[in-house]
Amino acid sequence: MAQMCLNLLAWVLWVGFFVGISLGQATFTRGQKWQIILLGTPDMSKMPLPPTDAQVWDIDLFDNDASAMTTLKAAGKTVICYFSAGTWEDWRDDAKDFASADLGKVLPLWPNEKWLKVSSTKVRDIMAKRIKLAADKGCDAIDPDNTDGYQNDNGLNLKDTDAIDYVKWIQKTAAGYGMKTGLKNSLDILPSVSSVMDFAVNEQCAQLSECNAYDAFLASNKPVFQIEYPVPLAVNQTNGVYCKGPGTAGMSTVLKDITLDGETIYCDGSRVDTPTKGGTRPTPTTRPGTPHRTSTPPGRPTSTFRPTTTIRPTSAITTSAQRPTSSAGGGGGGGGGGGCTAKHWDQCGGNNWNGCTTCASPYTCKGVSPPYYYQCL
Repeated sequence: MAQMCLNLLAWVLWVGFFVGISLGQATFTRGQKWQIILLGTPDMSKMPLPPTDAQVWDIDLFDNDASAMTTLKAAGKTVICYFSAGTWEDWRDDAKDFASADLGKVLPLWPNEKWLKVSSTKVRDIMAKRIKLAADKGCDAIDPDNTDGYQNDNGLNLKDTDAIDYVKWIQKTAAGYGMKTGLKNSLDILPSVSSVMDFAVNEQCAQLSECNAYDAFLASNKPVFQIEYPVPLAVNQTNGVYCKGPGTAGMSTVLKDITLDGETIYCDGSRVDTPTKGGTRPTPTTRPGTPHRTSTPPGRPTSTFRPTTTIRPTSAITTSAQRPTSSAGGGGGGGGGGGCTAKHWDQCGGNNWNGCTTCASPYTCKGVSPPYYYQCL
């Protein structure tokens, strides 16, 4: 009888173990190394893929089939699946399912996309199908992009309360399948939803001096998967604001090209080029180095730039703005005094900038995201 009880207990534990695996109960913790690839798909025929020590992989929900998730998970990786939750994209297979009444204005730099009425039952029905698709493919978590339409000229009268309700609905729906959810950008609603978010994905918080907004989030041992887009993509960029700026300590930072292909630099100076294949995303013609996020911190003018993470063709952006004397110090000297000189790629101006404002010859201080950030180029 005792042996029978022991056998029954062992069987229950065995079943429980595999049920836990099947539900995809991934663990997210502060500082996890990651990789994100949205242009092409990771070439699973070349496993183990570099970086072999990246614990978390963020890949496109539609472009990758279930075997990609299975292969990565068999290698011990946590798989996040990306999709746009806040915009209609005319190239997606389910584009025809959206009602015209739920489509807002075209994104200025992305003519193939329109903002979505996120409170719409029809929109949520379609997103519920996408979330189920992620579960069916074996994703551990989802990365729903473009939840910050309310900060833009969306044509739908979207409010921040709409975004908060929508993000919470997404999280609850994903949790029903045992998947976890991250908040993409949308910094000003972070305090309202952080308790139900398992991680965050941010673009360019270092460049835009916004990373401190995640201090409490990081302190709760939740990871912030940070993407920065330095120009050029070079190892020496790790010595600057992207890896060492205010609030970046503890973040999981990658330096990438705006195409989000396999090439990646980490803040420890390592550089990898993950083999990829195929992919349906054309490379953008947007000028590298310009912020592409839609979200902006309180008090700043609303940006109309589109996040890079759903890459579509767009018209080139050119910026020739020089540093303003009011924020860059003027007079050729550093804002902090002493007449110092900034090196190539260093910051040289921007709101509240107190460092060097004169660039070493032959470089000049140019607006990367004026009036907030200027760089020696």
